[in-house]
This record gives sequence, structure tokens and C-alpha cells, in this order.
Amino acid sequence: MTDASRMFLFNSALPESPGVQEFLKSMGPSQGGIRGQNIGNGYISYAFLKAMFGRPLKVGHIANALEHELTDALAEEINATYSHFVFMMKDDIREDFRALPTDRVSGFLEKIEIPIVPMSLCANAFNGYDLGLAERLSPAQKRYLSLISEKSRFVGVRGEFSAEILNRLGIKNVKVIGCPSYFENGPSRSVHKKCWDPDKVITTATFFNAGLPRTSHLLQDELYFIDLLYLGKALPPTSNVTAQPFNLDEIPTSFQLLARAMAGRLEFFSDYNRWEAFFKSSDHCLTIGTRLHSGIFSINCGVPALVTNPDARARETCEYLRIPYDPSLHSRSDIGRVYEELDLSEMNNAYSALYETFVDFLDMAGLTPATAPDDAPCFEFPQLEKITDRSVAAELHEAYTELVEHLDREVVVRREHGGRAAQRLVDQFQSLRRRYPGLTRREYLQYFDRLTGGVK
Repeated sequence: MTDASRMFLFNSALPESPGVQEFLKSMGPSQGGIRGQNIGNGYISYAFLKAMFGRPLKVGHIANALEHELTDALAEEINATYSHFVFMMKDDIREDFRALPTDRVSGFLEKIEIPIVPMSLCANAFNGYDLGLAERLSPAQKRYLSLISEKSRFVGVRGEFSAEILNRLGIKNVKVIGCPSYFENGPSRSVHKKCWDPDKVITTATFFNAGLPRTSHLLQDELYFIDLLYLGKALPPTSNVTAQPFNLDEIPTSFQLLARAMAGRLEFFSDYNRWEAFFKSSDHCLTIGTRLHSGIFSINCGVPALVTNPDARARETCEYLRIPYDPSLHSRSDIGRVYEELDLSEMNNAYSALYETFVDFLDMAGLTPATAPDDAPCFEFPQLEKITDRSVAAELHEAYTELVEHLDREVVVRREHGGRAAQRLVDQFQSLRRRYPGLTRREYLQYFDRLTGGVK
């Protein structure tokens, strides 16, 4: 049986502190404009602790390895106090993470003398299973991954793509185990469909659908809306695109988020217990969207999920864990029909063997699930309430109006430059925008350019 007091959780992303800055830092890295501040990151650790001890038992931890001081004294304390150093990883194998200070983390890991247990590591690419990713990683990233391998008996990864990338880097001690978050409920779990109700669907991230106009929409890293609706505008000025009211490169998503916010349909949970209560108390029938961990959370709460994110991280995790996955779904798809045809039998039938593989990995690392004593302290998470002040509605309306005016000005300018002969084509463009709200700004402006003969 593993003693929780002897296990140190590194890079937990658990949002323990009520302070705004500490809370935001706990959600992930923010250096160099990297969009990593995501409440879903902490769910991996939360679910792992529940899988280990039945509850999110309080353990020694660092929430954000990339922004922690990582002193020599801390390394000495860890070596003297703990028996296992559990490294909760994410999609660390990414070409666009070259700027993150992995060399500083590597320097700290070199001082750790107790066994390191890395899990949930995955590779991420946005153009399919791109095996060339291995060669494009920076020397610091390659050293970081090699060091983790050297100090671990096995490296737990989410899928076969990640295993192959590490193999190409010469790292062989790899075990495919999926994501620990998937095994929150222990050895038994089965999910069943409920009656279809389009108003009882939960959407996530950039997924919106014309047939689901009244869904609740979950926030995970949309910092502008989290800050305005839950933090009382406590976020300091930042260039992070997620902290802006809209993104001109993602106009359909910006429109939808602002409209949902004004309708009171955006939800955010800093407390995983309240997040779970939300799923279980509202008789939801489906969670759909690009958020992998909102989908896994939903499944663990008994609500079927469909993941639509096309990136390699989501694809390999869903393929290995048999999570329903369809990146072809879009704003005009008939989700009612998709739900009717949704078959959960493969996911349910595969769960038991996948859980055993996960437990075998823990056993090889010297970690054995144990029932926690009733009086053992657990993590307590900040409980952020949604702000409903009239000033919030006014700011949302102002942002929405600004976005509409920006598009109107752009169309007017193009119409004037296109001349009278372009009017009919401009009208076609306006019709296109109304008919296909899922088009990105770049796509529909490119289409507009074709209609007007490329006139800028």
C-alpha cells in the first residue's frame, strides 16, 4: 500500500491557492505567450489521486514546475522526505514548446535521487501523426526527455504515437497507459446513453452547433471570460490572446462565446467537486467538443462524450482509450442523429483491461492503490462564483458590438474598393457568412477575395 505522505506530486496543476495570480499559475505555463493556463490540466492529478486513494488526498506537490523556483533546498527536502516523485506530464513533446525553460526543470530533475514516475506524457502535432516531430525538437527538449527516461523505470505515455516519437529519440522504456484521468473511478465503470435532449448537451472550447443553441458551454482556458465572469477582472494586462474579448483569427468562436456569455450559458469550475456535481445534477445527455479532459470528466460522471479535437494528442488518447472521437463534426452537423448512432459498447468493454494495464504500470513503479483513512486531509479548491453584476453584461455587449462593427467596416472597405460590379458578390459573401458560421475569418476572407478578384 502506498503511503500518501511519502508521495510527491510534481507539476500537479492543482488550483489550491485562492490568490488570483497563484490560481492562474497553477493551471499551467504562461511564458512566451504559450497558451497553457487550463483548468483541465489539474484534473489529471485530481483523478490520479482519486484512483490511488479514493479521494483527492493531500500530498506534497508543486503546481507549476515551469514557474516554480526549484531550489537546491527543495530537491534535498524531496529526497529526504519522499519515496516517489510522481511527475504529472501533459503534451510536453511539442515543437512550439521550444521556448519553455525545460533546461531549468532538467537541472532540478538531475538532483532528484528518489524514483521518478512520469505519466500522462504525450506528443502533440497539428498535422496528423507527424513522426518528423522527433527530429524538430530542440536539444534542450531532447535532453529533458532523455533525462526523464534515465531516472525512471518506465515512462507512461498516452498513446502509440507518443511511444513512437520517444522510440525515434532512442527512449525505449515506454509504456502506453492512456491518461490517468480516465481511471478516476477505479476498476469498474460503465457509461450508458440517456434520452436525447438538445438542451441537455454540454459543448466545449471551439465547438458550437446550429442545432444546439441553448447548451451550456464549458470554459477551461478562455481567460477573458474566466476573468470577467469569475475573477472580477483581477487579471493583469496581458497580450495572451485568450485574455482578449475576441480573436480576429477565430471570429466564429468569438461570436459564439460572447453570445453564450450574454445568455448566461458559460460555465467554469475551479473546484472539481462542483464540476462533478454540475454534470450529475442537470441530467445532461452528452458532452461534445474539442476539450479532451472535459470529455473524460464527463465520461467519469456517467455522461457520454464525443471529442472533436483533430490534434495528435486528442486522437491518440481517444484511440487508445476507445473514447468516441470524430473530428469531422462541425457547426452544421446533425448531432441528434450522431447521438442516436453513438455506440458506447467498445468503450465500456475495453475499460477493464485498460484499467489493469494502468494499475500494472503503477505496480512496476512501486505505487499501489490504497483506501485513505477517513480523517486524512484532502485538497480543497477555490470556489469561484459567477459574477452577475450589470457591468459584466455591459462589457460583454460592448465587446460583441465592437466585433460586429469591425467586420462591418471590413466589408464596407472591400465593397468600396471592389466597385459597383462587386456588389452582387459582396451580397453572396454576406449570405455565405450567415449560412456557414463555422468558417474561420481567414477562410471566409479568402473566399471574399476570390469573389472580388483579389481586390484588397
